[in-house]
Amino acid sequence: MIRTLNRLFVDHPREVEESYVHHMAASSQFGFRLLKLAGCAFIHALVPGLHKATVSEAVCGMADELDGRAQEARECRMRDAGVWDPGL
Repeated sequence: MIRTLNRLFVDHPREVEESYVHHMAASSQFGFRLLKLAGCAFIHALVPGLHKATVSEAVCGMADELDGRAQEARECRMRDAGVWDPGL
């Protein structure tokens, strides 16, 4: 039971060197931004002249942000495993 709770709530935030609360805040920010973008997409569906590029531009920006966070997490795991070489 404890192993399952750790896997669900502790392991991933620890992998990316964040506390549970910090990870929850960052993930929630992305979630709320996506909710807002969903609204923009529905408005665009009804009135095609509105929000013509809002969603696509924001999603591309968010993808870049998430990629940066993923790269940072990979580097942290490599450092922790002792295989980190900043010259690579």
